[in-house]
Amino acid sequence: MEHLLSIVIATIFILLALLHLFWVFWGKWGISATIPTDLNGRRVFNPGRPGTLLVAIGLIFFALTNLCAIGVLKGPFDNNYAGYGMYMISGIFFVRFIGDLKYVGVFKKYRNTVFASRDTHIYTPLSLFLSISNGILAVMF
Repeated sequence: MEHLLSIVIATIFILLALLHLFWVFWGKWGISATIPTDLNGRRVFNPGRPGTLLVAIGLIFFALTNLCAIGVLKGPFDNNYAGYGMYMISGIFFVRFIGDLKYVGVFKKYRNTVFASRDTHIYTPLSLFLSISNGILAVMF
């Protein structure tokens, strides 16, 4: 069961990394609903290509960590250490789930924007799933 969960999680991370790479190199599709805005529609921040690329690389690293944990890949370190990485991933996504208490996360203050709606229905629940599932897998490995 844990192998299937790790593969599902790795697949999610790879798909998210590919989306970020698409934004870095080619397009703008979907990006308007992925950046928090204030009530006037102004972006709270403007991620550049280097930052977006860094996120994509991080997501790939997270996918590889999950695959190393189940032995599908052999990393540059002992696979037993992948569990520590999964604790880290769990923590990162738990912080994302909580958010900044203003524009992002479960306790966000502003809820009447396109991003806020997507955050409530997609991004925050996905962050909670990734946090809990990586935490559970970290305990198992």
